[in-house]
Amino acid sequence: MSIYSRLAENCKNFQRHSLDKAEMDKLRSLSGDYEKFHDYIARKYLVWEKEYTSLYWGEKFSPKYYENGTLCPLENILGKHLNTTKKNKAAIIWKGADHSQMVYTYQSLYSEIIKCASALKKLGLKKGDKVLLHLPNIPELIISMLACVKLGAVHIVYHTSYSTDSLADRINDCRPKVIITADGTVTANQNLKNKLDNALIISDHQPQYCIVVERVSKRVHMKPLRDIWFHDLISDEHYSIAKNQGHEFARAEDPMFMLYTSTNMKDPKALVFHTAGYLLWAYFSYLLMFDARDTDTFWCTADIAWITGHSYLVYGPLMAGETILVFEDTIDMENAHRFYDICDKFCVNKLYTRPSILKSLMNAAQKKKKYMKLDTLELIATGGEKMTDDVREWTARALGNYNAALFDIYSITETGGAIASAIPGYEECRPGTVAKPLPGVSVKIINSASGEILPEPDTQGALVLDRPMPSLCRTINNSYDTYKKIYWKSYNNNVFFKTGDSAEINSDGYLTLKGRMDDVLHLGGKRLSLIEIEEAIKTHDNVEDCAVVSIPDEKRGDALIAFSVLKKEIDESYHDTTVRELRERIIEEIGEIALPSEIRFTRTLPKSPDGVILRDLLKDIAMQM
Repeated sequence: MSIYSRLAENCKNFQRHSLDKAEMDKLRSLSGDYEKFHDYIARKYLVWEKEYTSLYWGEKFSPKYYENGTLCPLENILGKHLNTTKKNKAAIIWKGADHSQMVYTYQSLYSEIIKCASALKKLGLKKGDKVLLHLPNIPELIISMLACVKLGAVHIVYHTSYSTDSLADRINDCRPKVIITADGTVTANQNLKNKLDNALIISDHQPQYCIVVERVSKRVHMKPLRDIWFHDLISDEHYSIAKNQGHEFARAEDPMFMLYTSTNMKDPKALVFHTAGYLLWAYFSYLLMFDARDTDTFWCTADIAWITGHSYLVYGPLMAGETILVFEDTIDMENAHRFYDICDKFCVNKLYTRPSILKSLMNAAQKKKKYMKLDTLELIATGGEKMTDDVREWTARALGNYNAALFDIYSITETGGAIASAIPGYEECRPGTVAKPLPGVSVKIINSASGEILPEPDTQGALVLDRPMPSLCRTINNSYDTYKKIYWKSYNNNVFFKTGDSAEINSDGYLTLKGRMDDVLHLGGKRLSLIEIEEAIKTHDNVEDCAVVSIPDEKRGDALIAFSVLKKEIDESYHDTTVRELRERIIEEIGEIALPSEIRFTRTLPKSPDGVILRDLLKDIAMQM
């Protein structure tokens, strides 16, 4: 039996504990009737305070769901577990980059959330207010997110690697009443409080309060009346009472959180996600793909700041009553031993990660470093990037002992979660594809110019949603017109939501992705706008033009290469100086997250007759170099 046949069988023969075959058969049969399907899962998987009167209403470009329905978000996420055997089960196992460790049971996590929510409420935070969370992967980030959810405040998690200028722009855009940050980070030795202070100096908007988590015991400036230590706030009984003060209910369409993402426009925008639809899909899709059971230890290696971290590190697993492992750092070749240590110590049996992390583990192992053998992993899911055959074979052998279910997940930020995936224990995976669309997801392959739905099978075209999902982002903050322009396309009477990816569907309904159709990259689990990076480089006085491409990289999985055309010839002695200045400009404008591996100078860039950069040709050139 070939490795691919064995992987397909492993996935199909996985022993499910939730959503058994009879339930899956019912879900697949219902998925042909859009309204019946989403009505069924909404009633079964959410706890409603007041049931909705109709499933779907709204305009073509502004879908709304669960009209007049109300629910308690925190009850759906955590509260429902507190009268069950999960009450004293570990909800979060947190492992710090400095080897520190904390465990929160469902009861203790709920208590910390209530204290945090009570304190924020005393500070005047109310429903609809914005809270910017600028924190590393630490427990206080999850506690703050869920405290905001309890109060009905809209949380915005912004990754700590972005620049001061970028942070200031987001503060101006979302105008938060409260910002929660940390004194610093262990992983990159950043002074986050100092970065925030500098951002607020150049920002037009000033928050009412800045709350600071003590993570590295770094000496920081605390502005009187505005800045408060997190530990002081939640330990002060005047502000924090560790008991339930009653449920806060939300309407189904109340905004829950915003998430900044790169688009093919210069400025990143904040997508707005709404309560009921998002929670339902995070929970339901988690059960489909990861088959929750009481003995699981689930590790999603994504940063909480990304949509994968929101849906499959926080909300989905907690709603399913899982034990989630949260690691403060990321895994690479240098700290690959931490991966094995963590999996072994906490008996991690289900993993959701990126192919580039698996490639780092493979490269580290091939350098003959001695790592323990893993016997615990039963399920390994990957997403965000394409997995190469060598990495797939190594993962199946070295991490899964040829017995684990190994499959790919396709998701985009805008849908709040997965669109397509194999369902372990029900459907086989087919390496190289992202399997079938999940039940309740309706996709089509179209001609992007004419809107014609292309004949199947194996015809490549633009991948679109022909029916929106309840978890779909509803708008871009402060810019509904931009939201319509970027994501929606109308052809006569047909309206489609654009994923930005090209794909083809085979005769069995399996999706194969063919690449992005815009200038946005998924790199290392992060979404980056090529235009944004190019514009940052072109702010340098000596740069005439620029193009950035991504190529495969042995260590990182993918690497960015920037080709720059200078306005004038520079002396060879100034070459390194110019490269250094360009790197500094990118860090200043965007952050280290967008830094190319190489910056090369060229006399011209290959372009089409209408001036479009020929990126495929540049990729070939970069690969040859």
